[in-house]
Amino acid sequence: AMKTHPDSECFLAYAPRGGGLLCAVVYRARGDDVYGWWVGRDANLEYPPGFFMLENYYTTHEQAFLTTTGGDLMGGWTHDHDARQAVLDPALPVEEAVARSLDPLQFAFTREWLVYPEDAHAAEQARRYADAELGMGSVAVRFDCLGRFDKSQPVWRYFSRGLDYNVIERLMRCWPLDYKTDGRAD
Repeated sequence: AMKTHPDSECFLAYAPRGGGLLCAVVYRARGDDVYGWWVGRDANLEYPPGFFMLENYYTTHEQAFLTTTGGDLMGGWTHDHDARQAVLDPALPVEEAVARSLDPLQFAFTREWLVYPEDAHAAEQARRYADAELGMGSVAVRFDCLGRFDKSQPVWRYFSRGLDYNVIERLMRCWPLDYKTDGRAD
């Protein structure tokens, strides 16, 4: 379970014999909505981050899948992936209370789970990956966190204890990341 935000859930997918981190997601429910953040590999082998909101997710009402451009909360919700015209112009503002909760959620999750090239310990993490002959992309899972993953499939996965996997499946249908399935046999 996450140590930093007990009211949040997270999912990570990692290709040990491939490019490394495929996606990392942290979210929390607030009323009927789900808010969170992701980072993952896209078709260009880059790692775009993004904040998201699944509006009215836990209702039968019409839903919106809103995202920011990168990690820019101040720029507002710039895309609705459920709309015919996905780009929102003008952008919808992110509610102040939501923005205040998402920034620390993303920061704590990143600090606990991820390594970026500019991190002070990035070279040491890269050495550990190389020594273990494991794949590592430019954004990586902290090496010590790999022990938390389910390694029974070619793509290793981590599911936090209270994770609603339907949220992850919903994100995967439209998000800009390459990872669209976890290989589960449903």
